[in-house]
Amino acid sequence: MSKRTAIVYWLIPARDERELFCDIIRILYREFDAPNFDPHLTIFAMKEDRKSPRKILRDLRSAPLRLNVRTVGFSSQFTKTLFVRFAPSKSLDELTVALARAAKSPAKPVRDPHLSLLYKNIPVVIKKELARTIKLPFRKVLFDSVAVVRCVSPTKTKEDVKAWRVMATKSLRE
Repeated sequence: MSKRTAIVYWLIPARDERELFCDIIRILYREFDAPNFDPHLTIFAMKEDRKSPRKILRDLRSAPLRLNVRTVGFSSQFTKTLFVRFAPSKSLDELTVALARAAKSPAKPVRDPHLSLLYKNIPVVIKKELARTIKLPFRKVLFDSVAVVRCVSPTKTKEDVKAWRVMATKSLRE
């Protein structure tokens, strides 16, 4: 499978939640020799720049979003090894559609809103135990900024994650 780059739009948690997620990610990446990454919820990805990400974000009008935590889950997918799953949200769908439209990309609601905590191929029994063990001190997470990131697609290795580059960011508090 050949690798290409993709432009990916992320929601970034507010400072307090972001710091906790960074701590969890840091513990896990050190324990499992996994990649370190910034906590984020992927909104959508597109194959190429159709319009300047900075301009898209500059023109964006959205308030911060608060999403309800559903559970800590795991999967066999590298980029969803261990993650926090959120309930679907009308405000998330509206933001996704607005960003996708501005980026001239097909607009689809986020099917499985989640924030990954670990990227690593590990045994299911370990993933299950980690998911059972992690207890968050909150039931809602505030997301207060958007980032546009150039990523290797598909992301399947630690080196792919290290190649990610943030192209633009915008606070939703403005």
